[in-house]
Amino acid sequence: MKKLGVFFLVVVSFAVSIYVVSMGGLNAADQSTVVTLFSIPFAMGLVIISFMAIPKQRTFERYQKGLESIIFVLILVLTIIHIGLVFYLMDSGFPIMMLVPIGVGLVFIATANTLPRFQLETPPASSEYTKSTHTVWNKGLRPFSRPLIIGGLAMLVCAFLPQHLILVGFLTVLACTLVTSVFVLVKA
Repeated sequence: MKKLGVFFLVVVSFAVSIYVVSMGGLNAADQSTVVTLFSIPFAMGLVIISFMAIPKQRTFERYQKGLESIIFVLILVLTIIHIGLVFYLMDSGFPIMMLVPIGVGLVFIATANTLPRFQLETPPASSEYTKSTHTVWNKGLRPFSRPLIIGGLAMLVCAFLPQHLILVGFLTVLACTLVTSVFVLVKA
């Protein structure tokens, strides 16, 4: 399902770029504007090609769904940036600053949901150092994820603040989220 969503977002981004260029929605459809308009969809295509080129090995099967989630959110954030770029190039007056908290909030939520999938297994014949390192890693994942989810949701709310408060709210939530995450991680 995520792979289909990724391909859909890339196709939609290319389609939007083609539509805007063909309908003359840009004030100055010069070459640099057209290149700018297609740069993000091409970057999205490169991300998909890179993901498909990752060698599939049995030892990394448990990371497959986590990587799919990360790639999906990355493509989603690039789509949001592309939409903002289209609005900016069309001089629509759309408040582009609201896309920053939306993008970072989605990344935080995806990171928090994906981190617990990367728990390390401790083989019975491993050294004490390896066991203790894996235990600390596994114990710190869930507590570290909670502030990221809460911060990501708060950032999504910050996107809908009045225009002059978006950046202040976003930076405040970002600082609180990072400090809380580090504090929870050190405490665990």
